[in-house]
Amino acid sequence: MYAKIQTLLELQEIDRQLYTLERAKGDLPHTLEELKRKLTEVTSAYDQKVAHLANAGQQRRAAENAISMAKERKKKYETQLYAVKTNREYDAVTLEIENTDKEIDQSETKVLQALEVEENLKQELAQHEEQIKALQQERDQQEELLNQLLEQNRHQVDQLKSARQSLTTGFNLGLLRSYERILRGKDGLAVVKVVRGSCGGCSTRITSQRAMEIREMREIYYCESCGRILIWPEEEPVLA
Repeated sequence: MYAKIQTLLELQEIDRQLYTLERAKGDLPHTLEELKRKLTEVTSAYDQKVAHLANAGQQRRAAENAISMAKERKKKYETQLYAVKTNREYDAVTLEIENTDKEIDQSETKVLQALEVEENLKQELAQHEEQIKALQQERDQQEELLNQLLEQNRHQVDQLKSARQSLTTGFNLGLLRSYERILRGKDGLAVVKVVRGSCGGCSTRITSQRAMEIREMREIYYCESCGRILIWPEEEPVLA
């Protein structure tokens, strides 16, 4: 049992160092993810506006084409006026000219509306382009900082992970899982010493009987309050 406890202590020290190295990253990973999310969001909005701009251009060109065709028809109708022989024919051709003028007016309105939409979209796209450029620059800077930090710590992390693998190979799987579960839930401190008759993790008082059992190390004991694994330091006396 002593060997298992020593292994847990060594394992906890390795995990403490790994945790410290992980914390050294600070908010960089989170900041980087937020930048990527924002960049994706802005890029998507940009792409949508590009599609809207293309659609507005198509609508404008269609309206311009309709104007050209209507003007050609109007010319023909105006030519026909010189050939009419009755008032009825004159009224019919005049009506066609009036309808064509209305069609031209409507199409010209569509052209103006499309031009306004295009202008607004171009301004918005220019703003998005600046925003995308700024986000890309900031993302690249954060990635560089994170990569530099990872590179600085890579050798140490690899060594610690290798040492951890050696310690856990062949180790009691149930005890290892219990240790890792406590480690995750107790801020990286799963194994604690008894300090002046109390749990070194939560300071809960330990009975003299339990203290003697912990000192004998015949099995693994857990704090009844916080659930951490308790061990007995050599210098700690058993209080009666």
